[in-house]
Amino acid sequence: MNIVITGTSSGIGMAIAKVLLNAGFRVFGSVRKLADAETLIEFGGEHFRPLVFDITDASSVIKSAQDVQEYLPDGENLTGLVNNAGIGLGGPLEHLSLKTLRHQLEVNVVGTLAVTRAFIPLLKNENESNPAGKIINISSVAGKRALPFTGPYVASKHALEGLSDSLRMELQLHGIDVILVEPGPVRSEIWNKMPDPENNPFLGTEYEPALRKFYRITMSRVEKALPAEKVGRLVHRIIESPRHKARYVITRHKWRDFILPGLLPTRLIDRKIGKFLGLHKS
Repeated sequence: MNIVITGTSSGIGMAIAKVLLNAGFRVFGSVRKLADAETLIEFGGEHFRPLVFDITDASSVIKSAQDVQEYLPDGENLTGLVNNAGIGLGGPLEHLSLKTLRHQLEVNVVGTLAVTRAFIPLLKNENESNPAGKIINISSVAGKRALPFTGPYVASKHALEGLSDSLRMELQLHGIDVILVEPGPVRSEIWNKMPDPENNPFLGTEYEPALRKFYRITMSRVEKALPAEKVGRLVHRIIESPRHKARYVITRHKWRDFILPGLLPTRLIDRKIGKFLGLHKS
């Protein structure tokens, strides 16, 4: 079985790749630099093949799809495409640069669609003995729930959710399913890329006290975050299963942090979070 995974240099992408390699899959993993693939090359041997491309570079994405097509054994298609590559940017939207917002959407939304379009032909069922492949988009609980100071990331994941739902309906034509995986906080290197609380463009703004509190709370959850391997095992189950849901939420405290906020009135949630961070004006 053949799988393409984007963003395999670390974190969730690497964890998914390792789980699938252990299960006997042939994995094509995207990295932006070949050196970023060393761990998986050593781990997977001949079963792992790195693809060097940036998902915002359309020409390199198309070239990689052509490389995969040439490498696939005759009569085989892709079993799955896992769109995992993405970034998380944030800050108060009043002061955030539009360049930052555009970059966030370019990577998480436009880049994901560019990859999907390039690999759809390899997922189609050209041989009746092989079922059509699946597309698994790694979204986030942020695709359904919002927090302050995460606007660009939340917007990108909300967009990914809608794009995936439309794509799933359209690709029924080819028998290709589209499934969303929506993790909560996961242990990965992304936490090391959080803005420095002592050196960021929002110091000195009226949002600084609330931002500092939000940063402390966020970082306090790192040790309690899900291991990335759990997401990898979920992706493996989805690929192997003939029947599955359209979306899967995987997070600690699912009732408290995901289900309950969806049941309570939006204004109530706004006030609770606003008062807690010092944003609410009575």
